[in-house]
Amino acid sequence: MTRPAPETPGSVIQPASPAEQAAAALSTVDATADDTVEAFAADQNRALPEPDAGLPAEWIAARDKPVPPALGWRMRGAGRSPITPGLPRWVGSTTQVSGLYPFVLPAGVPAAGVPIGVHQFTREPVGFDAGEYLRNGWATNTATYLTGEPGTGKSTVARRIMWGLSAFGTGVLVPADTKGEHRRLVDALGGTSVTLGRGLHRINLLDPGPLGLVLHQVSAADRDRIRQEIQARALTLAEGGLTIASGRPLDDTERLGLALAYELHRRRSPGTTPTLSDLAVILREAPEEIRAAMLAVDSAELARLLRPLLVRLHLLLRGPLAGLFDGESTFSIDPGTPGVCLDLSRLTTDAEDTAVAVAMLAAWGWSAALIDAGQALGVRRTWVQLYDEYWRVLRAGAGMVELSDQITRLGRHLGVQSIMATHSVDDFEALPTPEDRAKARGIIARCSISICLAQPQSELDKLSRIVPMSPDEQALIRHWAAPPTWAPALQHPGRGKLMIKPRERLGIPVTMRLPASEKPFHDTDQAWAA
Repeated sequence: MTRPAPETPGSVIQPASPAEQAAAALSTVDATADDTVEAFAADQNRALPEPDAGLPAEWIAARDKPVPPALGWRMRGAGRSPITPGLPRWVGSTTQVSGLYPFVLPAGVPAAGVPIGVHQFTREPVGFDAGEYLRNGWATNTATYLTGEPGTGKSTVARRIMWGLSAFGTGVLVPADTKGEHRRLVDALGGTSVTLGRGLHRINLLDPGPLGLVLHQVSAADRDRIRQEIQARALTLAEGGLTIASGRPLDDTERLGLALAYELHRRRSPGTTPTLSDLAVILREAPEEIRAAMLAVDSAELARLLRPLLVRLHLLLRGPLAGLFDGESTFSIDPGTPGVCLDLSRLTTDAEDTAVAVAMLAAWGWSAALIDAGQALGVRRTWVQLYDEYWRVLRAGAGMVELSDQITRLGRHLGVQSIMATHSVDDFEALPTPEDRAKARGIIARCSISICLAQPQSELDKLSRIVPMSPDEQALIRHWAAPPTWAPALQHPGRGKLMIKPRERLGIPVTMRLPASEKPFHDTDQAWAA
């Protein structure tokens, strides 16, 4: 290869050296390669869309802004978060992952169970189910203590829990509805509501209730066991009714006489249910079977021993409580019912605390019999039971704490969630004896979960000695109890706000949200409607 020389006059073309020839060849290849690369890049650029093509204008504007801090911009409407999100990491396609976690904030509180409301600070949904708490190790039993000032939503919380659990197949029990405010819910669930009162329904303290309906459906061995359970429960209820009516516990002689009369009636009339009137007739007869068992020398001594018990029976049958507990029960309850409400509101209108207390005790016994009936038939079913105005029975007389505890001691082994509702710890502090007050505090302490609504600091000081609460938790609950302004149409600041407090765990502050369809079931101020 030769390199052309400049065409100048007289010039002579010289052949190129080997080095010059190699350099010329390389320059030619490089030029060709550069042209190829540029052509390829140009072709690719023509195939790509413009960088902003098809993007919304707000996306393009946001792309050019600085990266926000971890909590978001500190301005209104910017979606600022009060906590740093700690989202779990998932791997999957866009279609799968896009709907996996639709919430902005992490799930730091229990969401399983009945939707109670939203967390006051993080706005996370909060669920409640004492059974779910037990299964997850957040609680050691299914008993819940519910307390709060009147009008702040205590009954609403209880009904929301019962309503939601019923959707999971849980049976609902309101054994003593002193205000008649829960029967509408039970009726809506397809349950059974019974109103106790003079001229209405009455209840026999010795009636086994639903437990007696299953005797013919169980084996012979179970039948004997159930009969013994029926007798023990009947005598406990009768003893409680007599204690409330007279204001003092039965002594050993009276307790023995009551048991002997019950056993004698069962031998005389097998297969029938005695009433208190039947026992009074037997005790007036003073039969030889009772005299021998009570070690009385003669009939005169037996009559002297039985006289106090007979007086107390007549006080319950013919005194101010006449017509309520002196005959056979006028209703029955199917063990398969979705719910039961025993309405005592007709008794409270007469301001008869004694009648209400006896009726509540009897109703508690019936609800326990309903649960035991299902257990005897092998029916696997859970229940939620509301003990509203729990203090009424406890303050009816000395020894009632122990009796009521025996009747209401249902728990996780029977699949029962118990909600014990009171206005204040003072309801227990007003009990007549130090022993009863100590036992009542023990009932609260055994509740693994507490739900506290608005309370003043004086009540929180007493409650915190039983239920451990931090100063911050107390301050928040006290804030809910702060009086509102005098501006009209402003509701109580604590209405719908509650603290779910599992023992030894951080409390969960919740704000309830009621849909319009649910509000009529929770309106307890209808008497003051314009």
